[in-house]
Amino acid sequence: MLNFMTPGSGAVKPLSLEAHEAWTRRVSQTGCLVEPWRCDLSSGAFVVGSRTLAVLGLRRNPCGIIDLVRAYDEGDRSTILNILERATESSSSFCFSTTIRSGTGHPSPLYCIGNSTLRERGAEGSLEGVFALPETGKLSA
Repeated sequence: MLNFMTPGSGAVKPLSLEAHEAWTRRVSQTGCLVEPWRCDLSSGAFVVGSRTLAVLGLRRNPCGIIDLVRAYDEGDRSTILNILERATESSSSFCFSTTIRSGTGHPSPLYCIGNSTLRERGAEGSLEGVFALPETGKLSA
């Protein structure tokens, strides 16, 4: 498991491409599957990669925040929602980690690294980043 994020933890910082790139580099170096995701804040629709969609047990793309959060460990949900809410208040870099259940029912870590880019008026802007999942056979329980 990554040593910079334990399940249920996260961080929000002022928008920093350096922080985003450093976090993404760390998950890439661990051999994780890294897939991009994007959310248009005006619609609230998340578009995630096909493997992420399957691992989270979701059937449609785009999906909503509730669809995503339901796949996360119940104890981590409020922390993650708080991080995402803070990221929509000002342009930010953020990351979080949670535990999900794979199709076999085994717990597996999920890492999220993202940026929020907001325009001046209300909920205009986007969230985008990557989900990182350990490759099959490299899972840490």
